[in-house]
Amino acid sequence: MNKPANHIMNRSNPARRGSRRGFSIIEMLIALGICAALLTATLVSLHASFRAYQATTEQASTHVIGRVVMHRVMALIRNGVGFGPLPTDARETLVPTDTMTFMDDLDREITLRLDRENSALLMRVDSGAEQLLLEGVKGPVDTDGTALGAFTLEYENGVKLVRANVDITVVADDNASLTIEGNEVIPIHLVGSTAPRRIVW
Repeated sequence: MNKPANHIMNRSNPARRGSRRGFSIIEMLIALGICAALLTATLVSLHASFRAYQATTEQASTHVIGRVVMHRVMALIRNGVGFGPLPTDARETLVPTDTMTFMDDLDREITLRLDRENSALLMRVDSGAEQLLLEGVKGPVDTDGTALGAFTLEYENGVKLVRANVDITVVADDNASLTIEGNEVIPIHLVGSTAPRRIVW
């Protein structure tokens, strides 16, 4: 009778059971470290994606606004008369300038000016205050960095404007720091050319 009792007691002895244990502290720390690294990489990727989306949206918006402003400027020049500045010599045909004036179809004096210092395209009507047309605007420069005229006026006989060209570059106002994406915002080069329709000379 003692044998079976001893046999049952031995089977219930924990030392005889198969060893079962939980994770050790080191294993838990390693697992937590791996999870933290994966979570950090995911958050960094999401952050870069949001910044890239912001930069792309800003650039697309700037492109649309720049085209609208360019069309508006072309329409004003197309319907204008009395353009200036005139060439200092009647034999000259091209006048590069950052400021041009003319009269619009309502007989208002319109002044368009590229402010290179503040990177802005401005417009003044008669003697009123200058209005901001577009921000982040840069004018053309030559290989030496010398500023060329944002407006190139082509005259005939020194007084008759036959064509006006506008050459500006617009940079999107993006304040995101895209270290993963390269932090590069592509400038938008806008070029327009038109001839005035109202010839009064």
